[in-house]
Amino acid sequence: MDRVAGVPTIRPAERADLPAIASLMERHLLRRPLPGGDTQRFLRATLFDGPWADEELPSLVATDGEGRVVGFIASQPRSFSIDGRAARAVCCSHLVVEPESRSSGAGIALVRGLLSGPQELTWSDSGVEVVVRLFRLLGGHPDHSRACDWMLVLRPGRWLRRIVSQAMRGRRLRRDLVPVGALPAQAAGRWRRERAPAEVTSEEAGAAELVAHLPEVTRGVRLRPDYSEARLEAQLALVRSAGRPVVSRLVRVGDKVAGWYVYELATDRASRVLQVATRENGADAVLESLVRDAAERGAPALAGRLEPGLELALQRRFATLGIVRRPIVHSRDPEVRAAIASGSALLTRLDGEWWVL
Repeated sequence: MDRVAGVPTIRPAERADLPAIASLMERHLLRRPLPGGDTQRFLRATLFDGPWADEELPSLVATDGEGRVVGFIASQPRSFSIDGRAARAVCCSHLVVEPESRSSGAGIALVRGLLSGPQELTWSDSGVEVVVRLFRLLGGHPDHSRACDWMLVLRPGRWLRRIVSQAMRGRRLRRDLVPVGALPAQAAGRWRRERAPAEVTSEEAGAAELVAHLPEVTRGVRLRPDYSEARLEAQLALVRSAGRPVVSRLVRVGDKVAGWYVYELATDRASRVLQVATRENGADAVLESLVRDAAERGAPALAGRLEPGLELALQRRFATLGIVRRPIVHSRDPEVRAAIASGSALLTRLDGEWWVL
């Protein structure tokens, strides 16, 4: 087929495109290196290797009349279930277009191409304004229920010293140190801290344990990840490859599993919570276990996304809330849309753009 002058060609990305894609991202998208510092290696690991790769849900590139890569959008396939039936999903990221090609419509063509795939759900955790506009134009919408992040200061002295050190050097406060742009009154003391009853315990849990308890913990949740042990272990290993310890623990109240949490431990900045899964009425026990564990390991603060079901538990601890990013979703399935809108969905950072601060 002859190319039309000025009109980009959209096609599936291939491994051979990685050098061009990495160069494009490093020049026009990335403000800081991706985990591991090697863009090509990160893209290969997240998009082509591992048990989640799906040839029917590829990342896409836009090429110009000479076949040069001038645009890219990443597709990270995920498996979910909606009301007990299988559903494929895609977390999209890394939308980038060469400046001289932006008037050609490459950006909207890439987004349209990705959204027209066979998946039941497409989402992004951190849509910038232009991406939000494109999603809206093509039938998507912001996911307002997940637009807030929360923060709990665990060691006020250590946390404040880091902030003062940054300020004295004349540097802007980094988001990994102050993930929520609001004054945390809770940092002034440990007042109103909830204490877990003695029967609340936690234990280290890997992919096998989390997968085994997923049905009981998410009972009643309409949209949830459909993990296999291999896929979840591969995802956890990928997060560990960023170089920080990953803590995942199962929480029990007596003999009953209340839920679990997964977070990246950091002792010089806020530890990032990637997933909290709880049974109904289990949020207080799981959150308190998370707070105790992170404090004992030396984390100065904890930060995570305000997922549905955590509101009251965080409110009781005077957590600081702030609008940090604009998650966006797109689905042609009315049941998927209803589950997300009602808060009956376990759609967490662990399955999405876990590397974004």
